[in-house]
Amino acid sequence: MYTTVKIRVEAKKKLEELQARLRLRGIKARLYEVIEKLIELGLEEEEELVNKFKSNTEQEDPMLKLLRKPLNWNIKDASIKIDEVLYGESSGSIHRYEHIRSSKK
Repeated sequence: MYTTVKIRVEAKKKLEELQARLRLRGIKARLYEVIEKLIELGLEEEEELVNKFKSNTEQEDPMLKLLRKPLNWNIKDASIKIDEVLYGESSGSIHRYEHIRSSKK
């Protein structure tokens, strides 16, 4: 007895590529046979399969990760001393471009 399983087009292409690689090694197998062997392999190598799923879910945007757990720069008020810390010089003012004046009075 057979049943239908829906997979993405990309996954089907990879499955067919795997089937072709097996064929190059002299193994003729239908797609359902390849899937059956992959299921058996997944049961035998369960830890490796679990690690594959974990690695897919742990791919997080590094910027979001940084926002959740910011770096500690050991500065009480980084908003004022950020240029001094980053560039190593004291500008004497919190405004980087204080020498630029507006023409409006």
